[in-house]
Amino acid sequence: MNKMIKEALLYLVIGLLIWGMVAIFSLPKAVIIGTVIYHTFAETIEIIIAVFLLIGLIQVWISPQQLSKILGKEAGWKGLLLASIFPIFMGGSLFTLFPLMKILIEKGASFAAILAFSVACGGKIPLLPLEIKFLGIHFAILRLVLIIPVSIIIGLLGEFILKKWEPTKGKQTRNGGY
Repeated sequence: MNKMIKEALLYLVIGLLIWGMVAIFSLPKAVIIGTVIYHTFAETIEIIIAVFLLIGLIQVWISPQQLSKILGKEAGWKGLLLASIFPIFMGGSLFTLFPLMKILIEKGASFAAILAFSVACGGKIPLLPLEIKFLGIHFAILRLVLIIPVSIIIGLLGEFILKKWEPTKGKQTRNGGY
């Protein structure tokens, strides 16, 4: 936790130094930067708080055994399907969903479910009207229909690849490591 706080403070100090340098050369641009920072923070803080609240509720209300039954290996296809459908209806960006996915892994979700969840995050229904406007209804519907099976396939394929990459205890690999 201390490392994370130190890194956050380092990024904050670097950002403030850059902002200060911009202010020295162009005060109007520094004001614009400050306004953008304020509006971005105001828009994202609600989502961040909601995600961390959800993470806290998951940690308290759902035991690792329960989550494993829902999204773990024993959940099978139902877990993958749920992991592929649920994110489509969620708001927020991947930035806010990464901590949630970390907690799901720690609670026993399979890597296939997490990979499927991550891929399905790209198909958010709240963005559908915007997608239709810019890319057309046929594109939007096709992408929405394909996101679930593609999420499942990538989840299964990704978990298969991750299993191949994990070193087996006690066996030496080709490069000499364990």
